[in-house]
Amino acid sequence: MRRTGNKLYALLLAAAMVTLTACGGGGSTASTTAAAGGETAAAGETQAQAEVPAGESISQESDVVAAVAVDFTTMDPMDTSDTLSGGIQRMMMDGLFGFDDDMAIYPMLATGYEANEDATEFTITLREGISFTDGTPWDADAALANFAKWDDESLGLKRTTFLCNVLDSFEKVDDYTIKVNLTEPFGAFISNLAHPACVIMSPKTIEAGVDECARNPVGTGQYKFVEWIEGDHLTLELNKDWWGYDADICGGTALADADAGFKSVTFKPVPESATRVAMIQSGDAQIMWTTPTESVAVLDADPNVTSYQDEGIVVRFLMMNTQKAPFNDVRVRQAMDYALNKEAYIQVVKNGLATPATSIIGPAVQYYKSNEPRPYDPEKAKELLAEAGYPDGFTTTVMFANTTANQKQAEFYKQQLEQVGINLELKGMESAILNQRIQDVDVPGSEAEVDCYIIGWSPSTGDADWGIRPLLAIESEPPMSYNICYYENEELEGYIRTGLESADDDIRREAYEKAQDLIWEETPMVFMCVDSNVWATSAKVQNVKIYPDGAINMKNAKMTK
Repeated sequence: MRRTGNKLYALLLAAAMVTLTACGGGGSTASTTAAAGGETAAAGETQAQAEVPAGESISQESDVVAAVAVDFTTMDPMDTSDTLSGGIQRMMMDGLFGFDDDMAIYPMLATGYEANEDATEFTITLREGISFTDGTPWDADAALANFAKWDDESLGLKRTTFLCNVLDSFEKVDDYTIKVNLTEPFGAFISNLAHPACVIMSPKTIEAGVDECARNPVGTGQYKFVEWIEGDHLTLELNKDWWGYDADICGGTALADADAGFKSVTFKPVPESATRVAMIQSGDAQIMWTTPTESVAVLDADPNVTSYQDEGIVVRFLMMNTQKAPFNDVRVRQAMDYALNKEAYIQVVKNGLATPATSIIGPAVQYYKSNEPRPYDPEKAKELLAEAGYPDGFTTTVMFANTTANQKQAEFYKQQLEQVGINLELKGMESAILNQRIQDVDVPGSEAEVDCYIIGWSPSTGDADWGIRPLLAIESEPPMSYNICYYENEELEGYIRTGLESADDDIRREAYEKAQDLIWEETPMVFMCVDSNVWATSAKVQNVKIYPDGAINMKNAKMTK
């Protein structure tokens, strides 16, 4: 059977003298300020899931298996650029701020903050009575250890540019208060602190070095790390002493019911979609995400499975390396856009579970601006190719993680592009190897291996900055982040800087709208669709959700007898 919802989420932006004090929890949403034009939805509206009757949950005595599409890349949040790994890290490590079920920001290890009018100084108060699972107390010293890591560019971590360019200084005011000074106004600072890259690690782990952070994470979270055998499984166990179960520490309402959470969760990477579906139907797995779109109808009809669907913020792209011929010519990039039928893609590849992309970011992301999609027009594509000097087309390659879903996308692109004379050679590979060859490189784009790349991106801050800067800023070229287009445009750099430096909502909106218009015209990637989130659980499992950014949310999950 299927459950559906309609997510509305609000983002709390940095503003002068705003203070959050509630912890939220147990399905309720803490009071937050909606960003311009946004709405705050009460948690529980997004998923119409039945409640487990009191005393009938066997969750905390139950070991469950979750089948996922790809393997994890690292357990270091500051070196993570995939949603899957970031979602698992959220289960083990809490942030100063986090997102509720609807992506509204609320305080976690912080109780609130105050900011000056320019949004250059933030005083953050910390929650008391919390310890890391290694026994280290959570306090100002622990917070500053994390800020120091986030600010350390020499570590060369993938998320280094996320905060280091804006952090100026950070200091301890008292045991449970810190002050952060920024180099310039940064309107998305609190949104960035809520991003999974900024979940908090134990100072002992940080001191042990980046290898320890990547392999043995320690946080304050609902779950504790057990082991990670690459390619086979990653296992977490419940932290029954999690502060989120304690209503007093949370300020009156616990984050989760006392009987929520599983004894252990073992995540198994299963790239073959049909195998994942078979696992959830046979009971070999109790949780599966994402559901292959072609299997949604089958799972809807299975009484032993509950299938879910909800709107998301993941946008699918076909990236092109703009520093290599032929993609250094905008006419070729636009020809690629005209040559790909987005409606057919949604029906064939996504089985109708998506909407056409009209920007680099989805409609639910702050400062989104719609653009007019180029129509499917193979003749226009051929015309542009001829103008660019490729009347007979050309041969190029596309790299992608070799999941069933990505293979299906790649084959669609190949079939479509053949119609205009472009021969697309498919290069699928295991995700860790792909990451090494795509992102862990430090060469100019003209020397990079990649020609085209299949990617989906969700700005997990909910702000336009993180939907644009990691993908297209010059500073974000590999190995620093995900500008795999190797796109360099000074006009765009100016819009990005304006959006970062201003705390004024109107100025930020104008900058990001101009950025989206420019990106749409320049076409460094082909914008395909905005995904729906689809996932499934055993009918006995309840309250497993997916955040709009595509990450797993099991905070209040339970299992019936």
